[in-house]
Amino acid sequence: MKEKKDCKIVQDLLPSYIDKLTSKETNTYIEEHINNCKECKGILDTMQKDIPEENKKIEKKKIKYIKKYNHKLRMLKISLLSIVAIIVIVFVAFPGRKMMIIAELQDNFKEYEQKSDNVYIKFSYYDSSSLSATHEYYYKGDKIKYIMTSPEQNSKVTQYLYPDESKSFVEGPEGKTLTIESRDNIQATPLINILYYDSLKESFRISMEYKITTEIFNGKECYIFTRTNKEAGSEVQLYVEKDTGLILQIKQKTGMNEQTQHTSSMIYEYSFGIVTDEDMQEPDAAAYEIVNY
Repeated sequence: MKEKKDCKIVQDLLPSYIDKLTSKETNTYIEEHINNCKECKGILDTMQKDIPEENKKIEKKKIKYIKKYNHKLRMLKISLLSIVAIIVIVFVAFPGRKMMIIAELQDNFKEYEQKSDNVYIKFSYYDSSSLSATHEYYYKGDKIKYIMTSPEQNSKVTQYLYPDESKSFVEGPEGKTLTIESRDNIQATPLINILYYDSLKESFRISMEYKITTEIFNGKECYIFTRTNKEAGSEVQLYVEKDTGLILQIKQKTGMNEQTQHTSSMIYEYSFGIVTDEDMQEPDAAAYEIVNY
């Protein structure tokens, strides 16, 4: 009876004994018993064999869970990276890319703007394919010389702008006249600045309004800024040289079909540091009739 009772006690203690949770005295008691009891010894052997298998199952479950978790985490990272990549691509391909182009052109333009105290600029106005007028500007220090020639009207205007006065020499079918007027010391920059703004808001507006492509114009690499107004049936194209940021051509189209389409353009040429005092000399005023207002 006592042996059965001892077996019951030992068997209840075996799980703790296997997990090494029992005291030294209890271990001695259990070990003395199983050395003399085949039944309890068999139960102990069976329990020790089952534990590793159970542990293996638990480990497999843990590994499977960890793999599943890592897979989900990896897929989440891939998804996030894909979203970021798409945002970057959209930003670069559309307004962001255009704003970067505008910023680069503006930096190049500013370098040449600093050289505008001595510059010759010529722009020719074409109506369809016919030359309508030619405009030439000579900038030297605080003096400006402007020449406008119109083949259609057979006329030529040469204007000299000084800090305090302007002189206009006009030659036409009716003769030669000279007009002298006082003026404020307001010197406009000779370089055209259409696209460039210090405001990010304005740069963003330009990037949204214009489509940007590239083309070779007069042997120079250009960005072409195109703005189309479908309702008005018009289109404006600005040809901007990549290396300088300077406008090389402004082309305007009206009419959306061949019957009504009309094209006009301004073509610009620039030369820096070539204007001399001789270029700025006035013609002989004695040959002109002075007109007073």
